Amino acid sequence: MASCEMEKRELKHLGFVRIAAIQALVCVSNLYYYAKQNSGPLRSTVGAVEDAVTAVISPVYDKFKGVPDHLLVFMDKKVTHFLIFGWISLN
Repeated sequence: MASCEMEKRELKHLGFVRIAAIQALVCVSNLYYYAKQNSGPLRSTVGAVEDAVTAVISPVYDKFKGVPDHLLVFMDKKVTHFLIFGWISLN
C-alpha cells in the first residue's frame, strides 16, 4: 500500500518544485543552526523564543502539513491536462 501512495505522489512535471523546497528547507535549517550556535549571551533567550514559537506553530503545522503535497499533485495534474489538450488543439 505504501508503494501505491508513492506512485500517486510521483510528479510528472513539477518534481523540481518539491526538490527545490527541500533544498531551501535544508539551507534555512543550516543557517538557523549556525545563528543559534553563535548567538552568544542571547542563547537562552533564543531557546525560550524557539520553545514559544514551537508551541504555537505545532498545532497549525499538524492541521495543514498535507496541503502543500496535495496542492502540488493537483497543479501537476493541471499541467498534464493543459499539455494534453493544448497539444490536441494545436494539431
